Amino acid sequence: MRRKDREITDLAEIMEIVSRENLCSVAFCNGTYPYLIPVNYGAQLEDGKIVLYFHGAAEGTKLECLKKDPHVSYTIFSNVDLRLYPDDACKASTGFESVCGSGVAELVSSDERKHALAILMNHIGRPKGMCFDENAFADATAAHVQVWKIVTKQVTGKRHE
Repeated sequence: MRRKDREITDLAEIMEIVSRENLCSVAFCNGTYPYLIPVNYGAQLEDGKIVLYFHGAAEGTKLECLKKDPHVSYTIFSNVDLRLYPDDACKASTGFESVCGSGVAELVSSDERKHALAILMNHIGRPKGMCFDENAFADATAAHVQVWKIVTKQVTGKRHE
């Protein structure tokens, strides 16, 4: 990272950003061009690594990419504050916090699916005061969606105030 003065190295601070937000962009390997898509996520620390959980249709481009090459990267933005200066048309700045990570995506087994869904839905439902346990998901509903996760291998955070 070029601006070391903006780097966040403390995993607790990085996890605080990850926990506060619920939308990230994930980039998949897809031949000539990466396949980049915004998705909701749920997160937790597992064995000192950030693990992001996702759900969606049981078919489509994301899953095709994941099955061909599970190596992915993601980014999460927080507290974005665009600053424009009317006295200088070329002067602009943006305050933000971000987390950028890379890791390996994998499908969640059917045995782990309800647990993963609870992590995901509790993460995105927290701002609205919602809480779900694993038993909140009907078997038919859980069987209908595909759940996958990213086990983060490398992560960095950045803050520009």
